[in-house]
Amino acid sequence: MKRVLEGVKVVSFGLVISAPSAARMLCDLGADVIKIEPQQGDTMRMIRPVKKDSRGKIQSGIFTALNCGERSFSVNLQDDEGREMVKKLLVEWADVVIANFKPGTLAKFGLDYESISKIKPGIIYGEISGYGQKGPWAQRGAYDICVQSECGITAQNGPWKDKPHRVGFSVLDYLSGRDLVIGILGALHYKEKTGEGQHVDVSLYNSGVTVLEDAIPGYDLEGVIAGTVGSRHPSASPHNLYKTKDGYINIIAINNALWKKLTDMMEKPELQTADGLSTGLDRLNNMDRIDALIEEWTVQHTTDEVAALMDKFGLPRGKLCNVKDVIESEQTQYWNMTPQIDQPYLGKVRINNCPIKYSNAETDIKGPAPLLGEHNRDIICGILGYSEDRFKELEGKGVFAEDKER
Repeated sequence: MKRVLEGVKVVSFGLVISAPSAARMLCDLGADVIKIEPQQGDTMRMIRPVKKDSRGKIQSGIFTALNCGERSFSVNLQDDEGREMVKKLLVEWADVVIANFKPGTLAKFGLDYESISKIKPGIIYGEISGYGQKGPWAQRGAYDICVQSECGITAQNGPWKDKPHRVGFSVLDYLSGRDLVIGILGALHYKEKTGEGQHVDVSLYNSGVTVLEDAIPGYDLEGVIAGTVGSRHPSASPHNLYKTKDGYINIIAINNALWKKLTDMMEKPELQTADGLSTGLDRLNNMDRIDALIEEWTVQHTTDEVAALMDKFGLPRGKLCNVKDVIESEQTQYWNMTPQIDQPYLGKVRINNCPIKYSNAETDIKGPAPLLGEHNRDIICGILGYSEDRFKELEGKGVFAEDKER
């Protein structure tokens, strides 16, 4: 089965998480992705979880997950000939370029959008940074945890009215990666209509601001500064994670119809008309009371018992699941969301699959993650047209690096 982006050629300067997550999705959708790596390799090649492969070398599970299906070209951009090869790749081969360096980094090598677009006006050049390529904070270094704090996410994440803390994974790296993919797809569509390429500017900060939900209009209309809410929702009740005999379960009953179902399920129909509980606004003003009433009931039952009752009464619910639960879930297995791939010298590695499913196109993982510089010869001799002798000459000069133990 074909893939929707077959024929699209992408050069990725992406390192660590944000741009690599975008490159991985473009690859899953069918693009041919070449990953440009420094000679020491992407930092993520040594980030846990790691395991020694059959050669005794360390391989990283997170690197595998972020870069599966791509090709690796490990080259020294400080070297004139190495830089020229990459420039030739961008100008003569690539449809799309993506990167996630600090603004101005690639300009030092003449590989930035302004330099390349002068030669190839139709290039689509997507960049992710902490705060955007322009603006007052553009030159600041950025990590996901820092931007989570500054875009307003951390302030809302944590126990109810307690110390804020970051979301437990690099949410903005992945969110900005998705936004970059959307931007690139839009640019490809625009180019198809007009023939014009363009620069796509995505930042962790802007991606974070877009998901603040009701916090922005809440401040604008009511002057409310959103704080930590735990599993509650500041605008509705009940909306929380409740303790059971053996775990936790989310219960959400934010309108009168759902409140009736919940109280009928709990065999407490009198709560439907109780003082302070009969309307949505009343319940919002009595969160503590409602949560205590519900948890008094849930702790008498197992999580599965509560879940079965909620299904019976037509109530949305969410059992608290750890990663083992997720992998073993019938839902995960039905959609093949955590398949195992054969990683060279490492064997079976379980990673996340592409979340996009088409009726007439494939999106499953295309192949393993590349070893460092695994495709140097294919790219230099095959795509760029250099002779074998020239390849060996450049190799001898140390212009590029390769994991030779293979």
